[in-house]
Amino acid sequence: MLPQRVGELKAGTLLLAGVVSGDDHYYREHKAADPTWTPSNDGDRSDMAIALYSSTDEGVTWKVVNVIAKGGWQGGSAGAIGRNVASANTYRQVDPLWEPYLMVYKGKLVCYYSDENDYTGFDPATGVPALDPANDTAMDSHGQILVHRTWDGSGEKWSAPVVDVAGLTQDMGGGKTEIGGGRPGMTNVVRTTDGRWLLTFEYWGGGANTRYKVADDPLKFFRGSPTGMAVTALPVVAGSRPLATGGSPVIIRLPDGRLVYNAAGSGSVWVDETGRSDGVWKEYQTTSRAGYSRTLQYVEGTGRIAILNNQDTSTLAYAEVDLGHSAGAYHQLVNRKTGQMIGTGNKTNDANIGNGDVPDVTLEDAGSAANPDTQYWHVMPKPEGGVTLLNKSGGRAAAIWTGDATAGRRIGQWVDDSAAGSWNIVRTDDGFFKLQSVKNRDLYLTGASDGAPLTLQYAVADGSQDWKLVP
Repeated sequence: MLPQRVGELKAGTLLLAGVVSGDDHYYREHKAADPTWTPSNDGDRSDMAIALYSSTDEGVTWKVVNVIAKGGWQGGSAGAIGRNVASANTYRQVDPLWEPYLMVYKGKLVCYYSDENDYTGFDPATGVPALDPANDTAMDSHGQILVHRTWDGSGEKWSAPVVDVAGLTQDMGGGKTEIGGGRPGMTNVVRTTDGRWLLTFEYWGGGANTRYKVADDPLKFFRGSPTGMAVTALPVVAGSRPLATGGSPVIIRLPDGRLVYNAAGSGSVWVDETGRSDGVWKEYQTTSRAGYSRTLQYVEGTGRIAILNNQDTSTLAYAEVDLGHSAGAYHQLVNRKTGQMIGTGNKTNDANIGNGDVPDVTLEDAGSAANPDTQYWHVMPKPEGGVTLLNKSGGRAAAIWTGDATAGRRIGQWVDDSAAGSWNIVRTDDGFFKLQSVKNRDLYLTGASDGAPLTLQYAVADGSQDWKLVP
């Protein structure tokens, strides 16, 4: 959705950039020879391009705005590079365009995308790539670069492409070299809170296959390393694993400035709470398993993160995760016996990551936490009954450690991964309530003494199982 007017496009207009093409000649040729033939991988479509569509009625209807960029033959690219080539593709070219990413910058629309045309280099001052004069006929490099174009929202003409990630330089023989080695792909760009810009991309040229670049200007990523730096080199807090690799990286910026990252190799996400380009990252578990073609989307109205990804063959999976500071009221939960409240010892992520695999939910004095948000909780109803307690700092649930509801079991932070809550609310006659275990109704959430870890215990009448919500 456009955050501001861009030329003739009004603020609030929905925009969609997608890959379009002519016929899949590889498919047509094989079907003509054998009507029972079925494809098993990418084919060879002609006239690959990226088109821009718009909707002013919240996605009910769409119209073509213009063509952002044009490529050539698909050439079996992606899943079958240079193999599934149609006879009609006389020179066996692989020149498609892929993976558009839209952004508004300084009153213009920017489209980042992956470009498999053959380029001999680029202007070091402007970043404009030099197209190989024999792009349509010479042996294809099978390389790919990342570029962007800009548009002022009036007319149809987009700017010339500008390189963002050039990849390695390849020797094509006869004294000719071309950029695009290593096949960088899948641009994502976010603004950081220290006024810089962070670009993540996948890279299959050896070494770390998920990388990043940082620039002071989002239109000048061509400066600096042609292959970027490994995301695994980014700093993480103690207990967190390095940022995920495996390709298909996604990075988003939340309204409060936090950055959230994910890639195909893990179901977890990583959060830079400062939002800075030099910030430290922290791992948070989600209910999504690892998978390619991921997306992360901040959900207006809930403040949670929606995750879509590809699972196995042609299956899209959906998950939703709370990372803290989501919409709705937060409260302190005060214990009648001790006057203390439920906290996490300043920990914000899953206890198996952030606390050495030790449950971390305890009683604390009000205001004693260095991170005050760790002492506030959502009391959230669950679809299958009961409630869950979600911490304000990282959205983790106060869960029964190991899930085994037995007397003495401790409570730790964990991703909210069940359709049923951990607790039933049992109200007392004087404004307090008890939190009864959904899994074992003989047991209650208990804070036995000052500073004690929270546990499950059989019913007692000493006030250690009585709680009050304080806004």
